[in-house]
Amino acid sequence: MQHQGGSWATPHSQRSFAKVRVRLAGIDTFPLERLIGIIESALQTPVQTAVKREDEQAFARLNGQNLMFCEDAARRIQAALNGTDFRIRVEHQESLHAHDAVAMAVKAIPGGYDVTW
Repeated sequence: MQHQGGSWATPHSQRSFAKVRVRLAGIDTFPLERLIGIIESALQTPVQTAVKREDEQAFARLNGQNLMFCEDAARRIQAALNGTDFRIRVEHQESLHAHDAVAMAVKAIPGGYDVTW
C-alpha cells in the first residue's frame, strides 16, 4: 500500500501507566496478585524492578518485539477483564511530543463504572 508524505506511525519506547479499577462480586478477598498477572499476561510486558544490565537488555528486547500504542494496551486489558466491571486508563508519557497519549475503556454496564476519573 502506498501513502504520500510522512511515515507509518510506530509506537516507541516510553514510560507507560495503566490504572485499572475492577468490581468483583461474590469474592471475600481481593485477588490482587492474580489481577496483576492477568494484566501483565495481556500486555506481555511485566513490570521490572531494579535488575542487572543483562536482564534489562532482555526486557528491552521483549518490549521491542511487542510494540503497542496506548489504545492497543487498553484493548488488551479490556479483553482480559471482560468478565468483570472495569474502568481502564492507559497513559503513555511521551518523550517525543509535548503531550501524553491516553486511552480509556469501561465495560459500561448499568450502574457500573463510567469514564469519570
